[in-house]
Amino acid sequence: CAAEGLAKILCAMPVAALLSSWGRKPVLVLSFICFGFSMTALAHNGTILGLLGAKLLVGAAVLAQNSGMQLFLTDISSSENKSRVMAPVLMAEKLSSMIGPLIGGKLIQVFGATAAMTQLAVITFFLGFVNQGMLKETKPRQENQENLSPNDSPKSAKKPSEGKLKQLLQDVRVKEAVIFSAFYWGIMASTLYCLVPLMLTQVFGLGALAFSVVLAATNLLCFLCAKPAAEWSDRWGRKAVLVPGMVLVGIATVLLPGVPKVATSQSSEILLLTLLLGALAVGQGLVGPALPTIFTDGLAPSLQVKSLSLLRISTEVGAVTLSLAMCYLVGSSGFGLPLVAAGVAALFAAARFSIKYQA
Repeated sequence: CAAEGLAKILCAMPVAALLSSWGRKPVLVLSFICFGFSMTALAHNGTILGLLGAKLLVGAAVLAQNSGMQLFLTDISSSENKSRVMAPVLMAEKLSSMIGPLIGGKLIQVFGATAAMTQLAVITFFLGFVNQGMLKETKPRQENQENLSPNDSPKSAKKPSEGKLKQLLQDVRVKEAVIFSAFYWGIMASTLYCLVPLMLTQVFGLGALAFSVVLAATNLLCFLCAKPAAEWSDRWGRKAVLVPGMVLVGIATVLLPGVPKVATSQSSEILLLTLLLGALAVGQGLVGPALPTIFTDGLAPSLQVKSLSLLRISTEVGAVTLSLAMCYLVGSSGFGLPLVAAGVAALFAAARFSIKYQA
């Protein structure tokens, strides 16, 4: 997993360069091909070095697919409908999170892990060829312009190879987007995807079936929230969904360790746990469709590619650093302090974004 995250960080800028020079379609198709090869390697390679190489390739392929997809959707949308264009992708991700493990588990049960992963590789190769035939290139002609925004004068433009990242990070919107994204994905990775599952099984005693039901329910709730959240984001602005979503995540995370102490019976414990996990899912559903849009709003096409690469980098850096910090705290103090710290960090990020981000 560390190798996969490292590959995403290291490949973010090279993939952005490929998206800018080759276009969106070739990179998207290549990402499917690379993912297929990585699954083949994972299925048939039993060495440590082989596993490490395959996971590095997985990280690069996933990064290329996510970056290409987000840029593709950005190309075909406007600031008035961008969240609504992004929302179906989040909904598809949550739907796949619900049914994917069921299908994968059944394939492994029937055919074994090697055969199941080989089948996945074949399907991925097939999807690559389907995309080659069906996708159209969306790279806009004006992407060769080197302006920070459509209102900048040609004299303020930088050379293609100079100052783009510095220019982006000097823009308050992009800077605050990077900080918010790092906090959000760091908190998601360390709590919802790490500490919460451990707490559900070790503290609340959930078995495998009960845990699977909880996971499916939270994904379903996030799925249901994505469409209305996207509509609110496009109608009322990004802050209208990002700030409340992050606040919900923060409040639920802070309160979660107190459930065993406050609950007076098993039924009240289940009720409180359901409410807090539901708040986490709703918060995730509110943030999801709008988060990528703040990296491209108001930017010229020439800088949207680089800005979205900052989204990928901030995502991985935040996830890795906060996950390591929270795991260290769990080892020394249990679940309470890390979850409270993560919740406070979420509330801080929401307050900072609300004050400093200017649409």
